[in-house]
Amino acid sequence: MARFLGIDTSCYTTSAAVCDSSGELAGEERIVLSVREGNRGLSQSQMVFQHTKNLPLILQKLSPFLQDIKGIGVSSFPRRRADSYMPAFLVGKGCAFSLAAALHVPVYEFSHQENHALAAIRKYPALWGKPFYMMHMSGGTMDVLSCIWQGECMEITTLMDSKDITAGQLIDRVGVSLGLHFPCGKELEKLAEKGSHTYHIPRSSLKGAFSFSGPETRVQKDIASGKYSREDIAQGVLEHIGKALDKELSACPFDTTRPFIAVGGVMANQYLRHKVEEIMDRKGMKTYFADISASSDNATGNAFGAFMRHGL
Repeated sequence: MARFLGIDTSCYTTSAAVCDSSGELAGEERIVLSVREGNRGLSQSQMVFQHTKNLPLILQKLSPFLQDIKGIGVSSFPRRRADSYMPAFLVGKGCAFSLAAALHVPVYEFSHQENHALAAIRKYPALWGKPFYMMHMSGGTMDVLSCIWQGECMEITTLMDSKDITAGQLIDRVGVSLGLHFPCGKELEKLAEKGSHTYHIPRSSLKGAFSFSGPETRVQKDIASGKYSREDIAQGVLEHIGKALDKELSACPFDTTRPFIAVGGVMANQYLRHKVEEIMDRKGMKTYFADISASSDNATGNAFGAFMRHGL
């Protein structure tokens, strides 16, 4: 059976996945990069070092699925733009081209952003080749995008982004201050479930873009004051992000005939997934998500993309 390997070496996860000749996921492995307790991220050199150690371990675990590889999909850059570059992605790219030379198979290069989109499209393959909107919410990204296809590649235009920090950065910075492990999304979500809906953050007056630096400053002061519980702070942060999404997405003049794809690690949060679906339902638009496990960084989209590109 023909198989297709996907590789993604992002800012915080080393990932590889294999799709079979029907586009189904045959195997998938990932290792979240280690961040020292109390820190809020890694340098690019630290990412490169950890990816270089992790990728052979991941491929060894996937070795039962690495027979009859016919193509390799890899995230070669963050976005498909001339100015989009991060050294972390070169680890995966170098591995993909080395394996391809040994196996005599093609490499299909994707952006990390396209990999996220493809992780959702893998569940709904009928979306391949059709124009769509995408919201990408992760630790370092807060974008609303218009996506059309030029042949077998996506052409992505930014409609809206964050003017300072992202929702993911707000979650992580607040989470670290609350004593959570970085990245903080899963732990903050669990903490928020115990909140009493009594902590509220003033909304930003900015229109047509997201802004979370002011809210972060306010939350950090409130944490330092000791007036609010950790649970209420966590819940208030998620509710504030939900209100910001409602304000901006509701006002955006989307073509409502297009589907709306919401991806990225922040979209693994159940509260925010339901919020986005509710907002887009009011606009008469269908919302598509990747699986919870495929919302955070992974390589399933690249594996599926290689399968699709190989068949074109």
